[in-house]
Amino acid sequence: MVEAVVNAEGALRSAFCCFIRIGTVLEGDGGMSENINTQSYWEERFSSGDWEANLGRWQTEQLARAQVRHFPLPNGFQGTILDFGCGLGDAIPVFKAHFPNASLLGIDVSPYAIEECRTRFGSIATFLTGDVQQVPQVDFIVCSNVLEHLTDHLDVASHLRSKSKKLCIAVPYKEHPMIDEHVNRYDKTSFRFLGPHDQRIYTSPGWSYYGRELWYHQYAKNLSRILRREPLHFQRWQIMYRFT
Repeated sequence: MVEAVVNAEGALRSAFCCFIRIGTVLEGDGGMSENINTQSYWEERFSSGDWEANLGRWQTEQLARAQVRHFPLPNGFQGTILDFGCGLGDAIPVFKAHFPNASLLGIDVSPYAIEECRTRFGSIATFLTGDVQQVPQVDFIVCSNVLEHLTDHLDVASHLRSKSKKLCIAVPYKEHPMIDEHVNRYDKTSFRFLGPHDQRIYTSPGWSYYGRELWYHQYAKNLSRILRREPLHFQRWQIMYRFT
C-alpha cells in the first residue's frame, strides 16, 4: 500500500513538474553550493538554543518512535546500540524503552550536544564527542537523518558498515524540494553498493504531513504554487536501509 501511494505521488509530481516546467533538483551529488553543515555550524545551532526552539528535540524523538518499529532487533536485545549523530540525545529514551536490556551509546561532533546528553541521559547511556572515525565496533548502529547533511556521506556509510554487522540508515526519501541543510537526495538504489539489505518506506511525525497539515501543504498550497510557477510540495517520506 505504501509503495502504491509513493509511486502515485511520483507520477503526479512528474506530471505537475512537466506542466509548469519547473527545474529539477540535483540528486545525491553533494549539491552545487558550499555545504553549510560544518562542526561549528551545528555547535552554534545546539548551543544557541536554535535547535530546541525549532522543535529539534521533538523531531528527534518522533523520528525515533517511528524507526524502532523497523529495527531488526528483538525487544530483549542485550547488545550495544550506537546512535551515530545523536544530537541532543532525544532518541536515547525511546531506544531504552523498547530495548531495556541493551547498552546505549551516542556520538556526535558537537561538544555542547554531548554535554547536554550526559546531563539529561547519562544515567541510561554513554556519550562520546567525535565523528565517524571515533565509532567503535558495536552490535547495532542507527544513523538517523545524518547522511543527507554530509558531502562525504557514502564514505561515512561505508565506515559505519564496517563497524557493525547490523546497521540501519534512515534518511528522507526522494526529498523535493530539499531543505537548505540537506545536500543529498536518496532513492532505493542509494546504498546498494554496501551489499545486501532490505528497506522500509514510512511516514513519521516530525517529518511527514498529517491530517489538515497534509491537505494544506500538499493540496491547497500547491494550487498557489502552480500559479506562481514554484516547486510543488508532496508528502514527505522516510526510507530506512536495513543491513543485517
